[in-house]
Amino acid sequence: MTPDPMESTNRLLKVIIAVLIRGGEQQTPLKQQIETLNNLGLRPTEIAEILGKTRTHINKELSGLRKHAKGKR
Repeated sequence: MTPDPMESTNRLLKVIIAVLIRGGEQQTPLKQQIETLNNLGLRPTEIAEILGKTRTHINKELSGLRKHAKGKR
């Protein structure tokens, strides 16, 4: 069975995103990484896979970010 080219491309893009989001010398805070990926339109499952966290953890962080944003209004 030959690998699906789209699946291979998606996997490679996720690796590239993970490397970029984690930064080089300066570590970006996890909440900021999650917020950035969410703003780019990624689903919590995809964010969890990229950051190596559980989907539950990502959903909790996103909920906190939404509550914080709501309080700023």
